[in-house]
Parts: sequence; structure tokens; C-alpha cells
Amino acid sequence: MSERWLAAHADSPSLASPTASRAAWLTGQSSPTQQRLSPAQERFLDGLAPHGWTPLRAGFPWTERAAAGTYGGEPLFAASVRNTRQGLAARPGSALARDVARHLQPLLDTTRDRLLLLCASAGARLVTSAVDAVEVPEGLRIDVVGIGAVGALPPTHGPWHVHVLRGRSDLLSAVSHRRRADAVVPGGHLRAAASPAMLAAVLDLVGGGTSA
Repeated sequence: MSERWLAAHADSPSLASPTASRAAWLTGQSSPTQQRLSPAQERFLDGLAPHGWTPLRAGFPWTERAAAGTYGGEPLFAASVRNTRQGLAARPGSALARDVARHLQPLLDTTRDRLLLLCASAGARLVTSAVDAVEVPEGLRIDVVGIGAVGALPPTHGPWHVHVLRGRSDLLSAVSHRRRADAVVPGGHLRAAASPAMLAAVLDLVGGGTSA
């Protein structure tokens, strides 16, 4: 079953506008009522912007509604339950996979050269579920960076280029995602994800985007 909260975004326009290279966060959604990025995630995008990446300033599903309101942290237990449920529901061909693909497609269609998807935690399963349900425009390269990935990531093939980054003490990712990490930085599952060390590791792997 797809997430019911996504129905509220059905008629909300996508935030994606034409650009050469775009960076966006794709994570499990801790809150059913707001999809604003955390301050740490915003700072991460700020760090990518000088390197040619156009930040998308909202979390999945990247709509105007997702960018509205103010950020508010969720209790850890409730957030973990929601993320786990979404990860389990994100199977290829599922209703949730179709929703992910539907909201991902505008990002693909309006990005000319390179799209950087920062797939933290359950975001790995979300993007993997949608890979076969989207159409990638010719010439677009997609870098999927699994940051503390929980569950499977898509294989590198065609326009999809997949990387794995992990915090040194991130036992959750180490147990649930067995692919060898391309880089390991200090920190655990929550703290490492948007740390300066993780930002440096991402830039080392994917480099800069092209100028819009």
C-alpha cells in the first residue's frame, strides 16, 4: 500500500525547474505532515552549490507543498517506524514505487546533464524501487549516493552511477547493506549523514556539476 500522506501532494506542482546539474535529498519520510529538509541537510546542499550543483530545497516528493511550512524534528522512535515501513513497502511495481517514480520523473526531465540523488537511509530502497519505472532523458547522468544506505541500491548501469558512503560507527547500514563502501567517514547513522566529512566524501566521488 502506498503512503496515504502522498495523496496530499498529488496536485502540488514539482519544485524542479530547468537546470544543468541538480542535487536533491531522497530519504524515508519521518513525518507524515511536513517534508522540509533539516538544517543539516540544507547546509549540505549549501556546500554543494559552489561546485555547480543546483540545490532542490525540499525533501521527497519535491513539491511546492513539501517546501511549505517549517522544519520540525520527529521523535526518534516514531521516525524509525515510519522509515522502516516505507522501506518495506518500496518494492519494484508497488504503489509506493510508482509514487516515487512519478515524483522523480520531473527531476529527470528538467535536469540537462547531471542529477545527484543523496539517498540516505531508507532512501536507498525508495530509489531502487523506482529505477525501472522512470524514463531517463538521453545524455543525463544520475549519481545515486547511498549515505548510510539501509537495504539495496540499484546496480550501476547505463546512466545510473551508484556509490556507497557510510559512517564508521553506522552499524545499521553495515548490517543491512552489504556492498562495500566507497568511503567511510567518522560518525554514526544519524550524525554522519550530513556532516562536513560526508560532504567532502561526496564531492570527492562525484566532483562538481556543470554550470547552469
